[in-house]
Amino acid sequence: MAGVFVRIGLANAQAFHGGVLAGFTATQVDGDTYGGYNKGGFQGGVFVNARLSDLFNAQLEIKYTGKGAKKPVTSSDPEVYNLTLHYIDVPVSVNVRVKQIGSAELGLVPAYLFSANGEDSGGTLPSDYLVTFNKFDLSFMMGINIRLIEKLKLNLRYTYSLLSIRPEKYENGYYTWFGNLFGPKTGQYNNCLMAGLYFQLK
Repeated sequence: MAGVFVRIGLANAQAFHGGVLAGFTATQVDGDTYGGYNKGGFQGGVFVNARLSDLFNAQLEIKYTGKGAKKPVTSSDPEVYNLTLHYIDVPVSVNVRVKQIGSAELGLVPAYLFSANGEDSGGTLPSDYLVTFNKFDLSFMMGINIRLIEKLKLNLRYTYSLLSIRPEKYENGYYTWFGNLFGPKTGQYNNCLMAGLYFQLK
């Protein structure tokens, strides 16, 4: 009888749930000469999570994420730069439940760059520039999940590349606080703020 209860407990602890997600990104590339989360993008995909215990969940996602960098154009500085990086992200995280709120998350984001495009003051960015971006990226992520209603949560997330997405280093390259504290400052890195809605289907 005790063995039956143990098996039931394990089955409950490992219950799987899945759903869909969609949202927006605000990104920049640390290490280039432009600062600010000026590049807007879209994220969308699917997720599945498993309850590990009363306190912890594990989650896996597969999603498209638009990243890149953009320089605001002003009358005093009309130079144009707009880079779009199209990634398939596979975030893997551990979520810790926070009572009355939702959960906090930590994890890693392996990613594949399947396309890149953009423009500058001279027109379309040349292919010999775009191919210098590495196809694979690995980012650190942290965030929070806020429960809105049953089966719907708001996710707020920050991610930063652990590996350089482009080896080029500029003498006057701009790095944010995270890059200055933890980054090697050799090359360029995706730096992303994300907000998404996660809807559980099962």
